[in-house]
Amino acid sequence: MTPNRAAGTRPPSPTGPEAPDERNGAVRSEDLHVRSYAHDVGYDLEIEVVDDDGSVAFRDRYYLQPGAAKSEVNVVPDGEYEVRAVLDGDSETARRCRIGSDLAETAVVEVGNGILSLTEGLQFR
Repeated sequence: MTPNRAAGTRPPSPTGPEAPDERNGAVRSEDLHVRSYAHDVGYDLEIEVVDDDGSVAFRDRYYLQPGAAKSEVNVVPDGEYEVRAVLDGDSETARRCRIGSDLAETAVVEVGNGILSLTEGLQFR
């Protein structure tokens, strides 16, 4: 799957998600994390990341198999965006999210049992 990136956004890191952040040498967190909690059904998911002037900074479509997870790293510059998600062309949600190098600055989209959730920040326990 190749994301549709709007003009002017930086391309993904050529060395992958473990590449150091150019500014401070730290490992960069995901910009977007997408996860399915379904056990037996796949979902179509459309996601847009829109900047303050209404320009689409990132857009992609995913077909999530049961239990699948996808991530996007370095697809938009650090900043605050409106993230929009549409599940199976029907359910939709939107939220302002800060996207940056910290785990708390990741847009997280989760689906399961026909429910669409959009939150900010990854948490590991």
